[in-house]
Amino acid sequence: MKKKLQLAGIFTVLLLVFIVGLKGTFDGYYGFYYAEKEYKKPITFTLTEEIIKLKPVSFFLSYTGFDTGYSFFAPNVASDFVLLFELKDQEGNIIENKIMPAFKNKESITRYTSVYNMFLDKISTEDGSMKDNKYQQYLDIIVKQIAVSVKKENPKASTITARLYLYHYPDLKSYQKGEKSERLILIGEYK
Repeated sequence: MKKKLQLAGIFTVLLLVFIVGLKGTFDGYYGFYYAEKEYKKPITFTLTEEIIKLKPVSFFLSYTGFDTGYSFFAPNVASDFVLLFELKDQEGNIIENKIMPAFKNKESITRYTSVYNMFLDKISTEDGSMKDNKYQQYLDIIVKQIAVSVKKENPKASTITARLYLYHYPDLKSYQKGEKSERLILIGEYK
């Protein structure tokens, strides 16, 4: 009985990985080749979307990270964030701009930059709008705590402003039209 349960679990996980990959492939293909055209979704595409929308499946995929998907066009490869700190003195003059607190070793920098992955949750995948919930408040507190740490490093600083930016790289169509450079999109400002 235990072996059957284990096999059922393995089969379920592999099936979900396959479904996510299939949906990602459909998204990439139809998003690229039919972006400007009307088309009828194949039943398999619709079915994979409906399966992924089920609450338990959606929760499991988010929890495990399987929902990121890696199709041909890799639409959900994590975006890069940058957190910029602007320190000002009592007169409001900018003393210093920093991108991270001072660290003593490489491991600290790696751990710090891994925090950026959490900020993906500040953006909705559907329409690019901000989500509003307790987790968003938690992420805001993290940014503010990092800002407090950066401010403590400079005794001349009276105020600090932290700005969270998302790197926006050109999509395939923009790239084909000649847009080659990325730009920063402001996600949040914290004082």
